[in-house]
Order: sequence, then C-alpha cells, then structure tokens
Amino acid sequence: MTVTALPRLPPELVLLVIEHAASSEVFSSTSWVATLCLVCKVFRCVVTPILYDHITLDDDTQPHLATTSTLLDTPLAYTRSVHFACHYPDKPYTNPSFKPFARALANISTFTGPTLALIELSKHAHDLKLSSAYITDVTFDSEIAGIQGVVNTLTWLHLICELCDEDLNQWPDLSSSHVEYLTIDLFVERDTIGDERYTSINLSPMTSQAVSPPRLRRVLIRPRFVYPFDVQRVARTVVDWATKQRDQRIYIDDMSVPVRDAEGKWLSVELDQQDAMVGHSVWLCGRQAWHPPSPTLYHSNSS
Repeated sequence: MTVTALPRLPPELVLLVIEHAASSEVFSSTSWVATLCLVCKVFRCVVTPILYDHITLDDDTQPHLATTSTLLDTPLAYTRSVHFACHYPDKPYTNPSFKPFARALANISTFTGPTLALIELSKHAHDLKLSSAYITDVTFDSEIAGIQGVVNTLTWLHLICELCDEDLNQWPDLSSSHVEYLTIDLFVERDTIGDERYTSINLSPMTSQAVSPPRLRRVLIRPRFVYPFDVQRVARTVVDWATKQRDQRIYIDDMSVPVRDAEGKWLSVELDQQDAMVGHSVWLCGRQAWHPPSPTLYHSNSS
C-alpha cells in the first residue's frame, strides 16, 4: 500500500497501518519512525509509545535522553525496556544527570546493563518493579548488596559466568529469589578454554547457583566462545551434568555465535543489544539437556 492511498482509508485503519509500520521498523529504521511523530498530533500519540518502548543509553544517546528525562511530560514514561551500553560505564551512572533519568524510568520492567547501572537505577527510581534483568558484567563481591533486593523479586534473570576463573564469579544469592527462568552465558577471557587433553572443564563455579532458585522452571546455559569446538565441548559437559542430576529444568543452547569480528574486536555490546531487543525469547531458546526416557521405550526395553 502506498502513502498516497492512506487518505482514502478510514482514519481508524490509517492509525492501524501506522502503528503496524512503526512497530515493524522501530529497530531497523528508527529515524524514519521518529519522523512520523511530525505528521500530526494523532500520529505522535500512536508512534511515541512505540518509539520509546525500548531505549538504549550509550555514549551517543546519553545527552539527548538526559534532556528528555527532565521534560514535564517526558516520553520516557512509555519506556518498558532499557539497555545501558555506555563505553565507560562508571561515568554516566554516577553523573548527577543520571538521577532524573532514573526517576523518569519508573515504568520499566526489563533491564539490560552492568551491575553499577542497576545499583544506581534502584537507588533513584522509586517503586522500581522489574520482572527481568540481564546483568552484562561480572558482579564483584562489594556490589552484591546493592542488587540483591532487586534480584530477589525478578522472574527472569540473565547472568554471565567466567568459566576458567572461579574468583570472578560473585553472584547474588538466588536461593531466596523468585527467579523462575535463568539464563547463564559462559565465557573465557581468552581465545580458547585449552587443549582437551590437558584441560578439564569445571562447571562448579555456576552449577550449585544455577539450580538454587526455589521457583526455578528453566535454566538455560549458553556457551559463548571463539571456537565452535569449545562450544560443543562445554555443551557436552552441561549435558553430562544434567544427566547426572536427572534434572529436566536444564537446557543448553549450543549454537555457535560469533563473539569477535574479523578484526578481533569482541562483540559483547552488539550481542547484548540483540538479546535486549528480543525480550523473553532469550530464556526460551535451546534444547533440553536431559529428559526422562519415555514410558513406552522403558517398557519395551524391560520386556
């Protein structure tokens, strides 16, 4: 349908077309969607909630969003999902301008970003009620107290785990949390885990915590390594662990995802943004690592 054909439609259908177009293009053609707000007040009322439903705070958007947060009728009231992706994470979150920004995000339910951003957000956003959070960095022991209260109330939680350095993995206590869906990304800060003949894989930094939430329905393990053979090697270890525990809640996503570009740059920010945009679908990926044998097969083998 062409733009010239729109005026011949009833106004209600025109708005439905605009709403569908804005929702479909908001991530791929954000600037074009923003221009729809300039057409008329009615278009602006339809498009603005879509445009601000998910926002990313990075080095480029931070000045604009800081100003937007101070408006009397700030469109950040429509924001439900936020991704904190600043290159120097300490600077913007401790800046005085972050306080009004955090308060303007009172209606968000989904968080993606580093531990410090979550700490500062929970300090300033009164009545913050998150349902899901992806903590994109390693949480240090001194920071756990600052996020424990938020983590306890989450339904969906996404963490990362350094596979080869247990000292780096200081997680909040999940044993008293409401977490039902947990995703854990495994990584190493080098090219490979090591030669299979000499290096064993130790999942103990995360196994006890992974199944500790009392309401847990599903835990998804995602190996994120440079080489596919490391991904498959860790996936086999996860399957062995699930089989030994006979735990149907353990899932594995063994798809090999590029974690560095052709120049060797780590793609963590880009991958985090992808996860932030797809929402809860992240937690529902993968395959069951272990499931009990079917009764039919069991009886057949017994006979």
